Amino acid sequence: MKMKKAVTLMLLFVALMLLTRLNVSPIMADDAKPIVVCTTNVLGSLVQEFTGEDVSVVVLAEPGICPADFDMKPSDVYAVSNAKLLFYHDIPGEFWLQGLVDASGNTNLTKVKIPGVYNTPEGAKRCIRWVGGNLSTTLSMDLDAKVNAMLADADAATNAIQSEAQDLNVTAVKVVCMKWQETFVDWVGFDVVATYNPPETLSAGDVTALVETAQDEGAALIIDNFQISAEFGAGIASQVGAVHVVLTNFPGAIPGTGNLTQMFSYNAEQLFEGTRAWRSTRELRSEMESIRNQLTIFQAATSVVLIVAVAEAVWLYLGRKKTKA
Repeated sequence: MKMKKAVTLMLLFVALMLLTRLNVSPIMADDAKPIVVCTTNVLGSLVQEFTGEDVSVVVLAEPGICPADFDMKPSDVYAVSNAKLLFYHDIPGEFWLQGLVDASGNTNLTKVKIPGVYNTPEGAKRCIRWVGGNLSTTLSMDLDAKVNAMLADADAATNAIQSEAQDLNVTAVKVVCMKWQETFVDWVGFDVVATYNPPETLSAGDVTALVETAQDEGAALIIDNFQISAEFGAGIASQVGAVHVVLTNFPGAIPGTGNLTQMFSYNAEQLFEGTRAWRSTRELRSEMESIRNQLTIFQAATSVVLIVAVAEAVWLYLGRKKTKA
């Protein structure tokens, strides 16, 4: 494993030297712009929103993938080698980051760790403050007004989500979700009765236990994480009569989720629509069961009437026969 890593870094270094020698820059159309590198689009979307066209923003792990699946490219090494600032989360999925920084050879790079979770409104607001503050300091920008505007947008989204969650009484709705979505789903107010790790790590016994828990608890929603699997939960949902919902963990992976606030609103609406669909289906099933019960009663009553009618016919027949005798 160490040998493979060393070879990879060596190849990246050679590619970087070739790019430099050929004066090829895959990143900067305008060399006057500072480069800010972000490990994920959680951070990249914030930097882009803050700086607009004034900064070249490079996002390493595309929003549609898990950061652990990121593959280094020579252009990534080149970007980091020329970057002024790098934002990262310091999560397990970023295990490749130090190797990339080492390969870049950039000793003047300012690295900023954004700690804590980001997939709740409070976590997002902390990210906004940290990213905005560090951009202001490092790039000498006055971003106070933008920070306040973005915090206000986050508060507005929070209020709208909480209001709809209360109207739907989601605290009474039991769900099963991919573990990396638990923080947000729990924040919205749903009753998380079970979580699961990435599907490829689950044994057959794990899946069976998950299905049994969902059945026993009467789970309404099975919630997948788009960056891990958008299909896994569908099979469980079909077995237990739940609704399958897919949420995204990074902005920009799905249309209409360009920043954290939009991502929260999108994810919440998926949960709410799933809840409404589940309740409608449950009501329909209840009505169908009621109709079946009524039909059973009608059939039973018809059978009784038929038996009585046959008995009366026999009794009349026997009575007439006795009279004639």
